[in-house]
Amino acid sequence: MEGSGTAHSYVRALDMLGPILQSQTIEFSQCADIWSIDSAKLIGQIYEFVKVEQRKKAAGIFGGHKPSSYWEGGYYSAALGSYGQFLRSYKYIRQHEDRLWKIYNEAKKPSSRLSKQLEDAEFEEIEKIVPDKDIDFSTKEGKDKLRLTKTRVNQDFFRKMILAEYNTQCCITGLNIPEVLRASHIVGWAEDKKNRMNPANGLCLSATYDAAFDRHLISFDDDYRMILSPYLKEYYTNKAFKEQFLAFEGRGILKPERFVPDHGLLEKHRGKMIV
Repeated sequence: MEGSGTAHSYVRALDMLGPILQSQTIEFSQCADIWSIDSAKLIGQIYEFVKVEQRKKAAGIFGGHKPSSYWEGGYYSAALGSYGQFLRSYKYIRQHEDRLWKIYNEAKKPSSRLSKQLEDAEFEEIEKIVPDKDIDFSTKEGKDKLRLTKTRVNQDFFRKMILAEYNTQCCITGLNIPEVLRASHIVGWAEDKKNRMNPANGLCLSATYDAAFDRHLISFDDDYRMILSPYLKEYYTNKAFKEQFLAFEGRGILKPERFVPDHGLLEKHRGKMIV
């Protein structure tokens, strides 16, 4: 949903709408909890009904219900439209992710070929998950939006794939809080198109180590042991640095389930370490 203020209003609108439908309608009396509805078709039916009722103003089912701004301003229908779009998008994204997981699970080894297979996997009806429905997808702008949408979906899948590889744990510390874990590319997304989706080009790192790795302040040798950049020597007396970095220098990472980091990609990363 669009912005934080709008999102809050939409969430509240859907929370309030369910009980109104339950008490004021027969057709939708079983829809007291809008959030439990996972059918985009049913949400679409409610949307059309609510639009009509909003136009009736006080004479419709919303008459007497406060705050009146929610039906006068069309928040109920707008919230339903946004939720319906989410459900439709979710359906197609899940279908695409299923195809990606199949390719990944059937792979015998990580490679740029696997990365290309994942990136080139057909995304059926991708235009249905693009929020802007008024755009002409045959134009350059439309094609750019489709490409950007697919890139975002692929990046999200890469994260899920890497977290699965590392059993949702930071490979340095073992921290297993998903919200602070990152799927770190060894060689960046923009730097190496051939290995964008290669699981051997990924590490699961918590946010602090992801930032340090991204800025080439830490790296790993061919035995997957942490290396610290010489640039960090001025911090060696800092207690937090000792506990969070120096304590892990020379230690090996937690190994992934299937695909260990590629030595060649790690070598490229080490070549950019700050000295």
